[in-house]
Amino acid sequence: MAVTVLGLAGSARRGGNTETLLDWCLDGARDEGAEVTKYRLCDLDLHGCRACDACWEAGACVLQDDMQTLYPHLRTADSIVLAAPVYSMGMPAVPKMMIDRCQPYWALKYVLKRPVVEPGRPARLGALVSCAGTMFSYVFEGSRLVMNDLWHLLEVAPAGDVLYPGVDGKGDILKQPGAQAAAVDLGRRLGRRRRERREETLEDEFKTCINCGKPLADRVEEEERTGTGASRSTGECSTYRVWFCVNSDCVMYKTDLYREQIADRPDHR
Repeated sequence: MAVTVLGLAGSARRGGNTETLLDWCLDGARDEGAEVTKYRLCDLDLHGCRACDACWEAGACVLQDDMQTLYPHLRTADSIVLAAPVYSMGMPAVPKMMIDRCQPYWALKYVLKRPVVEPGRPARLGALVSCAGTMFSYVFEGSRLVMNDLWHLLEVAPAGDVLYPGVDGKGDILKQPGAQAAAVDLGRRLGRRRRERREETLEDEFKTCINCGKPLADRVEEEERTGTGASRSTGECSTYRVWFCVNSDCVMYKTDLYREQIADRPDHR
């Protein structure tokens, strides 16, 4: 069965720099025989999360708009790539609104205690492609933080990003040496067939970076379960083991690549 790849174009500018990166990426996935589905988010009827918490009841959003079309793809695609340029040092409103509407998956995991993806399926991969007009070293950090949260929520492992600063005018990405090759290579990684996921244990500690191949460092962290507001705590914490890249020459440097739940406990603080 072919790998399924979901491409989400998050820029309002049709055929702009970021969407061009996405199209190259999806071409790479097709080269590997993947089944590709693409949506332009700005062409869809999407609305913001109302923080009504209705998804706590059944793990589904009650708003009837085009998110109902995206939800099945977000939950079942083998790979997901989001193309979102940088606006005001962060992600544009429409892709961020789409991500905010993934709150039902949070409810599934932490309130209803149900899996988001089918247990035992091959590992899912995700990627961000983006362009920014400025050259600040931290210009993509806001978007990457949001994406790391989304990947954790959807149980997706980051496969690497293609990020180009200093690309502003329409078509400027065509002047960037190696940009097309980098995007196509990323797409091929997303489109390749993957082994069935094996059951991992705490003894299976050796993990390597998906980009540079070097061993990852790990840490243990606790996360309080909260809802959409600070006063909506569930009174419980989850403990996770997190693996991250420590190779300063790698594009995944300091990025959390794997996150595994260790144990839950009541919050006694």
